[in-house]
Amino acid sequence: MRPSHALESKDNSNYAGPMLEEGGLEKALEGGPKSVEYTALVEWLSKELKSLCKMEEHVNAIMSPEDSSSFLLEVSSFLKELGRRVLVCCGYSCLLEGHMSERLHTRQNRILLLDFLLTELEAARMVLVNKPELNKTMELQLMKEVLSKASPELIGKPLFTGVLSEKQWHQLEELHKEMQQEYRLRREMLIKRIDVTIQSFQWSERVRNQQDEIATMFLSKRKALAIEPDVHLSDLLAAREDLAIIEKTSNASVRRNTQSSVNKVIIGRVPDRGGRPSDQQPPPPEMPSWQQQRPGELRLALPSAQVAQRISRKTASLVYTLSLTSRATELCFINKDYD
Repeated sequence: MRPSHALESKDNSNYAGPMLEEGGLEKALEGGPKSVEYTALVEWLSKELKSLCKMEEHVNAIMSPEDSSSFLLEVSSFLKELGRRVLVCCGYSCLLEGHMSERLHTRQNRILLLDFLLTELEAARMVLVNKPELNKTMELQLMKEVLSKASPELIGKPLFTGVLSEKQWHQLEELHKEMQQEYRLRREMLIKRIDVTIQSFQWSERVRNQQDEIATMFLSKRKALAIEPDVHLSDLLAAREDLAIIEKTSNASVRRNTQSSVNKVIIGRVPDRGGRPSDQQPPPPEMPSWQQQRPGELRLALPSAQVAQRISRKTASLVYTLSLTSRATELCFINKDYD
């Protein structure tokens, strides 16, 4: 893919940004995800596709080269929503595979990203123009035809097929209220943590002048976070058997899209803390290695602190009595000498 192809598509997409100038695209391709101009073009394309395809995500341009990691994360999320199957079939799988920081590392991949977004934008505009207006009757008829051709395994079997009594329904309702209250508290705590985290980001001197922009971007996402869980008893009846299949977060298929170098830096390899009796070192000798015991000298081992604490009061009293007896004997010898 040559840059001229992407430039030709860019000219046909009603783009009116600064990259229409001579050499603008070449300069942006050199910077890639660290170029403000390149990310601004990707932002414009993503917003156009978002409005035409009724998507939820879009990509934001960077303000400085340090924001390139967040830009790559938003690009990955946007491409996944746009359609992974289209990317793989059309030869753009390199935009979703490998480490996130290396997907736009080469000039070729940067051109591929622009080419894919531009061609998808052109196709979306053509579909929107040539799409005929359907009335509700025709829509219902088409829906019935599609459902009649669908496989019976499309929806799956229900997870719960039993019959509950009135008492069991009442118990289930009470259990639902308890879980509703529990998860409401959890969601409230997580949302409060998000609010506090975003507020702490604004303390940085680097973003003091961007507080209004941060608030606007955050509030648009914050409004969608509801404290009350949207789960009802009808969801239990509508649940299918595939709901019982839970993939572990450490599964390879899950970690393929969530693995990053940040996890390895934060967690790292856990060191061996030991604690095995076989690894314990013997206690040091009571006599220093540089001092030898003299002949005829009796070396008495003093009791340790733990042994001394275990001496009972009777033993202590006996020791005290022996000391008094020794003192009395000594006084007797002294008096005998004076006599």
